[in-house]
Amino acid sequence: MADIRIYGVTPSSFTRTVRLACHEKGIGYELVPTIPSQAGALNPFHKIPIITHGDLTLYESTAILRYLDRTFPGPKLWPEESRAAAFCDQWISAFCDSMVNSALRYLAHQFGFLPVPQEMADKYLAKAREVIPVFDRQLGSSRYLVGDRVTAADLFLAPLALFLPQVPGLKEIAESAPNLARWSADMSGRPSLAATVPDPIPAVAA
Repeated sequence: MADIRIYGVTPSSFTRTVRLACHEKGIGYELVPTIPSQAGALNPFHKIPIITHGDLTLYESTAILRYLDRTFPGPKLWPEESRAAAFCDQWISAFCDSMVNSALRYLAHQFGFLPVPQEMADKYLAKAREVIPVFDRQLGSSRYLVGDRVTAADLFLAPLALFLPQVPGLKEIAESAPNLARWSADMSGRPSLAATVPDPIPAVAA
């Protein structure tokens, strides 16, 4: 019997982050296909993912990963040392703010999940040109976002980063980010990534 039920869909970046955390820690789970419009009974903000664990219902991906890390055995997703843990939180926050509000929104627009005027999509792409190089520079100073082992920060970045080469505009930015490319190749070889490949999304025309 699965320990956790995850409500979300496989193409969702944050749903995949939660699934990655479960695989990295060896936590059994059941994925319950749920789109945001169906999530209101579990999340008043109508967002995914959500988890249930016994009588607990929890939403917001950072809170979910913190809970998983504190509740279950397995490799720790946050470093023990206080400064390293703070840097892990920093890069998660940077992803959830700056990367989401640029590259992820542009990607969602290109795949038809976020219908906004082209002018707004162009602003997302322009911001991505500023944000992605910051992550690339960080990955030039260490193997992973925080030191020499995978942390929760990497699990937030991976689902989006692995999509970048598939999206015109973002693809060109990614091609100028060699450290991100090296890290992406490293991450893509992990069993957790292989186990959470999302369902196919229609190709984006150039």
